[in-house]
Amino acid sequence: MNYGQRGVDLLRELKRSDWLPSYNEDSVRATIQEINLHTAELHDIVRANNRVGNDTSTGGGGATVPIEMRPVMLLHEVSIKRNKRCLLAYHAHRIDKLRALRWETAGNLATPMKFVLSEAEVDFFHEYAKL
Repeated sequence: MNYGQRGVDLLRELKRSDWLPSYNEDSVRATIQEINLHTAELHDIVRANNRVGNDTSTGGGGATVPIEMRPVMLLHEVSIKRNKRCLLAYHAHRIDKLRALRWETAGNLATPMKFVLSEAEVDFFHEYAKL
């Protein structure tokens, strides 16, 4: 599995486009699902570690993760962070384009442009134009 690849693909799609490609809801959802899978894996590792026999009754305050599990946990954490950054960059770029479009078109969104935007982006454009 290529961890963090779905988010990168969203950004590559933006880079290849002249203006804005159609909102890729499937890839956004898949990226969020990948984040959720990595989060679940981290939770499973921590739960398994707590069951295996880390005794927290000695006053240590919490279980420590065995050193052999730390690289796996780091991989999942880095993948989560990378996908989140990619999603934020994807949406921030699209919002920046919409803000610029508002000033270029004096608040009039042409019908062909509506087809490449998500419903939330169209709402944002109209609310931003009202400001």
